[in-house]
Parts: sequence; structure tokens; C-alpha cells
Amino acid sequence: MPSAEGSRFIRVRYSRKASMLTIVLGFVLAASAAVTIFTPFIPVLAPVGLTGLALIGGGLRSLFRPRYLFQPDTGVLTVFAAIGPGSKGTPGAEGERVYFDGKRVFRELPDGERHRVSPTGTDRGDFARLIQALPPEHGPAITDR
Repeated sequence: MPSAEGSRFIRVRYSRKASMLTIVLGFVLAASAAVTIFTPFIPVLAPVGLTGLALIGGGLRSLFRPRYLFQPDTGVLTVFAAIGPGSKGTPGAEGERVYFDGKRVFRELPDGERHRVSPTGTDRGDFARLIQALPPEHGPAITDR
């Protein structure tokens, strides 16, 4: 039986491939910085090692966190970042409209400015469910908060 939360939200997860690629890249950067710790290039490679650790953490986090969270009732699309200040989630602006134009998913602000919602690095099945739940381009806005 599906949970009540599962029916209220559409979760678009990161793809496993993107998460694993981020983790592997982080290990490569951290290992390359660790190997050269006994060389005179320590000040130069310390940021590389820290970047590697951040990528490892972000990749591990992306295995358990969604990329997008859509609430069909209100039309709010929350965007999560794997690393950085957006990792706790950034909800859409007041009056924002999310729609599918036949090719791409867009977020349209009340002033008419549009931003594309990128499917890069997302699970394809989850993104397809998001597209099915979105209104068409010229359909009614569902942004009642």
C-alpha cells in the first residue's frame, strides 16, 4: 500500500550513474592530493583534496536525496543540490508556474522569465513521472499556495 507522503509528492532522484561518477571523481581527486602530500606542492593540492572530499560527500548524499520534489496539489517544484547551499532545497518563487512544453520542462516566473529544468543526472523513470504530472504549456496554472 503506498504511503500518504508518496501520493502527495513526486520525487525525482539522481541517477545512480551520476552519483557513482561523482563519488569516483572525488576519490580520484582526494587520492591524487594524498599521494603528493610528501612533495613540495602541498599548498597547491590542498584545495584539490578538499574538493575531492566535497565531491565524495555530495555523491553519497545524492544517493539518498532527491534532485527535484514536485507537489502536484500546489505546483511547487523544489530543487535540491548535492553540494552547497541549495542542498536543503530551494522551493519555487511565489506565483511560479511549472509546465511541460512538449520537449522540455520549464519554470516560469510571474514576470514571464523562464528557466529550464534540467533532466541531466536524474533518474529517467522519475523524470518521466514528473512530466506526466505537469500541465501543458498553455494549460491552467496550479500555483495556489
